[in-house]
Amino acid sequence: MVPPVVAFRRGWGCLRAYAGAGWRSYDREVIDSFRMTPRAADVLLAVGVTVVISIAVSAGQGSSGPVDPLAYLWAAGLGLLMVVRRTMPLAVLLLTALGYFTYYTAGFPAIGVAVPIAAAVYSATEAGYLRAAILTSVLVLAVSTTFRLLIGQPVGYVVGYELVGHTALIASVVALGSSVRAHRALREKTDQVARLTEHQTLLSAEARAREERLRLARELHDSIGHALAVASLHTNVAREAPNAEARSQALHLVRQSTSEAMTQLRSTVALLRSSAPAAAPAASLDQLPQLLRAPRAAGYTVEFDLADGASASPDIEAAAFRVVQEAVTNTLRHADADHLGVRLRVDDEDRLHVLVRDNGKAARPPTYSPGHGLAGMRERVEAAGGSLTVRAAADGWYVEAKLPRKAPDSREDQP
Repeated sequence: MVPPVVAFRRGWGCLRAYAGAGWRSYDREVIDSFRMTPRAADVLLAVGVTVVISIAVSAGQGSSGPVDPLAYLWAAGLGLLMVVRRTMPLAVLLLTALGYFTYYTAGFPAIGVAVPIAAAVYSATEAGYLRAAILTSVLVLAVSTTFRLLIGQPVGYVVGYELVGHTALIASVVALGSSVRAHRALREKTDQVARLTEHQTLLSAEARAREERLRLARELHDSIGHALAVASLHTNVAREAPNAEARSQALHLVRQSTSEAMTQLRSTVALLRSSAPAAAPAASLDQLPQLLRAPRAAGYTVEFDLADGASASPDIEAAAFRVVQEAVTNTLRHADADHLGVRLRVDDEDRLHVLVRDNGKAARPPTYSPGHGLAGMRERVEAAGGSLTVRAAADGWYVEAKLPRKAPDSREDQP
């Protein structure tokens, strides 16, 4: 039974967590409800600019008589420009400056600089028109200062107070617009980099999956295909065996080959089911004598020559083994031959030279027509940095591979 104190603490913790989550959700809803659209914000700004300029007009600075009602119309026009400040920032800046100059030329009361021009300067700077915003600001400040001096305001007040204050305000507006633009550009750049990174990650994953599928296809074709070809060959041998002993030996080899095929199939299925990276079944040049037992048992005359020093890194030896295996498999399945030769040596360029030949008739249908076997051999050899040649001659068919003794990405010492 849970003690009451522990139960109370657990219940209180759950209640606090639930309440906290609820309040956070409520806060987000409240914040979202107060968030305005850009158009609504611009309309509100237009109203604000109109109201502030109208208040400045009603103050009547620099005017000896009653305020002309057209001045208020001018204030409404300057405010109305703010509605389109996002779509036409440069036009709004130029029209605001032109309206400002026209306003003072008409002899209307002074309205200052900050409110009429600041919003237009900010919009132009944020949109990337920094030079135009600075030049317009300098020109407007010069006109405003000149007008104030002409109407008799004290030089010290106009230059030492008004001009300095307005200059600082305009500079702050320009800095704010530039900062917002830089922040937006950085955010867009970050989003673009994130999208490109995600796309590259997806491409890399697809490439790895495609390479893994090709590797498994090659392994299945080379190992299981060879075992089944040997089984098929010895089935024919058993059918044509002259006595029971020969038939029994051939059937034994059939069973052995099918058992090897099942083992390879189970291994491949286990790799596909495993979450760990699949490792290719080990294959090396030391296994070639065992590979050549099948053609010998089938009555082929087999010549095998593994020269001294004919060794390479594990990846290269595996590729060489698969080339020999595929060539032998094709000979067993298709060739009208009774002789098979396999030779491996290191050539003058320090490459592993693999040669497989049979004495099949050159006029027969091409054994090595483009297909999974030849494609797999070529892919494997080229991936190891080597070359593959398949050709027919008067005395039979030749499969020749030249491989570097160390894989391109291998860091092992030379054997």
